[in-house]
Amino acid sequence: MKKLSRRSVIPLLGASMLAPFMIQSSPVKPEIHTNYQLPKALAKGDLVGICAPAGASHDQKEVADFVLLLQNLGYRVKTAGNLQTRFGYLSDTDEARSKAFMELILDTEVKAIFFTRGGWGCARILPLLDFNAIQKNPKIILGFSDITAFLVAITHKTGLITFHGPNGNASWGDFSLKSIENMIVKGTTDTIVTTDPKLYPTPPVCIRPGSARGELYGGNLSVLTGLLGTEYLPDWKGKILFLEEVKEEPYRVDRMLTQWKLNGVFDQLAGVVLGQFRKCIPEEPEWSFSLEQVFEQHFKDAKFPVFSGFLCGHILDKFTLPVGQTVEMDATQFSIRPLASSVRFL
Repeated sequence: MKKLSRRSVIPLLGASMLAPFMIQSSPVKPEIHTNYQLPKALAKGDLVGICAPAGASHDQKEVADFVLLLQNLGYRVKTAGNLQTRFGYLSDTDEARSKAFMELILDTEVKAIFFTRGGWGCARILPLLDFNAIQKNPKIILGFSDITAFLVAITHKTGLITFHGPNGNASWGDFSLKSIENMIVKGTTDTIVTTDPKLYPTPPVCIRPGSARGELYGGNLSVLTGLLGTEYLPDWKGKILFLEEVKEEPYRVDRMLTQWKLNGVFDQLAGVVLGQFRKCIPEEPEWSFSLEQVFEQHFKDAKFPVFSGFLCGHILDKFTLPVGQTVEMDATQFSIRPLASSVRFL
């Protein structure tokens, strides 16, 4: 098992250590055939929508700050639904939250949809979404955490590439913003890989070496586990699965990964990328496995490449990933490379 330390990363990265993260262009771009449809690339002056399909905002200032951030980036902003209210731990009723999201879908002027925060609630309204309308009105849909339910369900049901990236209450700092722009504005197909070990909350580890190609699906482990056995997840054959989590003890992560194993998913995958699992530490360490031990137990004998520590999840600096896109992962280089642009320009 190969672990990237601050010392071992230096010979691996060489002079590129000077950059905050590295983009490696592939010399040959293979021809990729896919049935997935692409949203149009975002451009300055476009109208973007914001809604809250899951939890309520704990601080109303975060909504205003997110609107201002998007305006400063050169976009016009439309808010949908009542972003200032709370319905228990939800932002509103199931009917109101689904209606607000579909309002942005049906507005042909809206080019992208972002979300105020995650929390819980997206899975509750999946049966209320009009997937035919979403398919007929393709646009950028970007979020993470509980928004995972929207991303995977929409991509699976409609064929629209969606994007696993920060919500409004997460970091849109220089690192994250550059990755967002690379993915949804420029449509780059460059390798996504970090170079500066100081950016890793937890250093990456190669659990099973090798590389693999497949359609990329994933997101928050708890949210996806809750959808196992439903119509909203894809056939996992040949897929690259990425997972991230926050504030779950190792035994809970173990329990969820076991559920995936018992569902036969691990017999079908082409590769696994484990993102950052922040604050997933045991309350009683003397009576627990470490998270790294749990990963090793589940994946050390896998028939596909696996690495952990990729910069996605509930962390400050994170990459934006295209859900549904065909990618190549390399477990030794800790990288993911989209094999085609995930947005269109016409």
